[in-house]
Amino acid sequence: MVVTYQSHDAIGPCIDALAECVNSIVVVDNASGDGTASLVRERYPTVEVIANADNVGFARAVNQGIARTHHDTLMLVNPDCVLAAGTAHALSEHLHRHPDVGIAAPRLLDSAGDVVVSAHRFETLVSVFASRFGGSLVLSRVRGRVSWGTRRATYAAVGAGDQEAVTVDWASGACLAIRGALLDRLGGLDEGYFMYYEDEDFCLQARREGASVAYLPGVTAQHVGGASSSDAAALWPWLYASMLRFFALHRPASVPALRTVLVLRACIGVALATLRGRRRSALAWSRIARIAVGSAPAGAGARR
Repeated sequence: MVVTYQSHDAIGPCIDALAECVNSIVVVDNASGDGTASLVRERYPTVEVIANADNVGFARAVNQGIARTHHDTLMLVNPDCVLAAGTAHALSEHLHRHPDVGIAAPRLLDSAGDVVVSAHRFETLVSVFASRFGGSLVLSRVRGRVSWGTRRATYAAVGAGDQEAVTVDWASGACLAIRGALLDRLGGLDEGYFMYYEDEDFCLQARREGASVAYLPGVTAQHVGGASSSDAAALWPWLYASMLRFFALHRPASVPALRTVLVLRACIGVALATLRGRRRSALAWSRIARIAVGSAPAGAGARR
């Protein structure tokens, strides 16, 4: 299943790769204005297309697709993600061989072939602070060396392509194989997230159901990332609104401190963007500041 939005230029290679390795493909299009749905219908007549009149968000679109599928395993794939030969089979086989695993993810590569850090520990206030204040300045291999326990094992797995599967807290929703029975038990993704954090939330819910997440560094998918939009003012506020929702649901005691951290980071972001003449970035950070000082995220008391 592929959820699309303004994905006309990316969707072809994605579907071409999937057509070689899966039984059926469902595309849920979130009101793209670039002809994505029409292109899929015309070029891939066997692909089922659900075309939404409005952009209902990623999680809700996924759930629309789930309602139309009845398979033991569902592959959730971003439209700018291209699976390597054998990846889908390896993920599905891992689920079949390991009944305790509910979700399996491949190693992701960027457009240059470099490894993307796509497996993580569940986020905490400490990890948010570290990533928002200097995370981009510290190379992932350095973060791995100064980490310990499961976090260190996760970094090691991301960097080692010949390593056996390793259990992680959560993996990027850009490419996931999910056990159908787990989807039935959890009822799909939390539609309170318009975009971002729904993958981490789902993996956390899976763990609470006794299902683990496996990261398979020996198989790959190439994920370009940001193919739908790169507009900071449009995307970043959704990221931080979803972060607040995740913490309100799962780390409620940390929410006041998180708001303080985000306000501080947003103020720094506005100042730096203004000095550099980046108007859209400054607008994004100002919107994030308003989100951070606002009321609790909508729907904080319920999953759906």
